[in-house]
Amino acid sequence: MTRLASLLVLGGLTAFGQNIASSPGYNGLREAHIPALSGFAPITGAPYSGELVMEAVQTLADGTHIRHATGSTKVYRDSFGRTREETFGPADQAPNATESPMLIYITDPVGQVQYTLDVLRKVAHRQMILAPAARPAVASRASSAPVSPAAPATDLKTPETVSEKLENQIIEGVLAEGTRTTTTWPEGSMGNDRPIVGVQEYWRSVELKVLVLNKWTNPRSGEQTEKLTNISRSEPDQSLFQLPPDYTIVDEKGAFTIKWGPDQQ
Repeated sequence: MTRLASLLVLGGLTAFGQNIASSPGYNGLREAHIPALSGFAPITGAPYSGELVMEAVQTLADGTHIRHATGSTKVYRDSFGRTREETFGPADQAPNATESPMLIYITDPVGQVQYTLDVLRKVAHRQMILAPAARPAVASRASSAPVSPAAPATDLKTPETVSEKLENQIIEGVLAEGTRTTTTWPEGSMGNDRPIVGVQEYWRSVELKVLVLNKWTNPRSGEQTEKLTNISRSEPDQSLFQLPPDYTIVDEKGAFTIKWGPDQQ
């Protein structure tokens, strides 16, 4: 929704109602790129907390399964729409990941500010949340040359995508509505001698308006799952959304990058 594995958008709050920017990859990269933030409508009156767990499962030709826990993020949202995320790395890259988060993000849409906390150095990078950019006016086409209608697609190697609504389910104790998207790469589209089929299932909580399960299955990369677990509907402690008093504040004017870990001093 996460700073996560990449995943990383803030348009009304991301996948899990947060602004996830990045997390360590399999190559051991410990770097988060934090974009400039645009204004968004906060989700109010629906507090919750939970833990976003990421996992990848690779299946070998002989049927052997290799399971990777790729990281986790603890998430909180209060009734005002303020959010907090605590990102932890996978155990094979950060042995103490379960003890202390690497980065913490506090987003306050009421105060129009976000703090990215560098836990190791006790530095709070402060960003103001920008007002949404105005849409540019549409230029007149009165004097333009006539535009020919688009020709029908003739490339038979273009992937085909089909989406379908799924029957609502209870996931981690909350009602979720799901969508399944199936993408088929035809024979010969990437050197393959048979069609390749990838499937994504996207489950969103009806009440909380956050993603509770996102699952990708692809024969080339295996199965990747992001799931919101240990969901609590209680109001989080308000201190979680306050800046720690012993942190030094650094104002950021736009996008910036943080490198963390003892080897990044």
